[in-house]
Amino acid sequence: MARPFADVVRELGAGSTYDELTAKLAEVVAAVTETRKIGEISIKLKIKPNGDGSVIIADEIKAKVPEPPRGDSVFFVTSGGSLVRQDPRQQDLPLRRVDAAVPAERIA
Repeated sequence: MARPFADVVRELGAGSTYDELTAKLAEVVAAVTETRKIGEISIKLKIKPNGDGSVIIADEIKAKVPEPPRGDSVFFVTSGGSLVRQDPRQQDLPLRRVDAAVPAERIA
């Protein structure tokens, strides 16, 4: 019987491949949970002959971590072509600060 795949993966790169896969899995799971979007991890193993009775295994790990959506921003264009956040056609209201009133005591 062949040696279990997980045992071989644990030894790739002196254990660094396994550690990286573990970290990437945690990162993708956290992002999927937060964004509710699909994530993906793939591992590619390239196996080359290395003379009689041995092989060289090179690994490649790729992760697609879902990102939260970026919000849009509304800007208004001035007559000079500049972008501003406040509509230049809208008048300013003359707002002023009003202190909170203290409620009067009830008359019994």
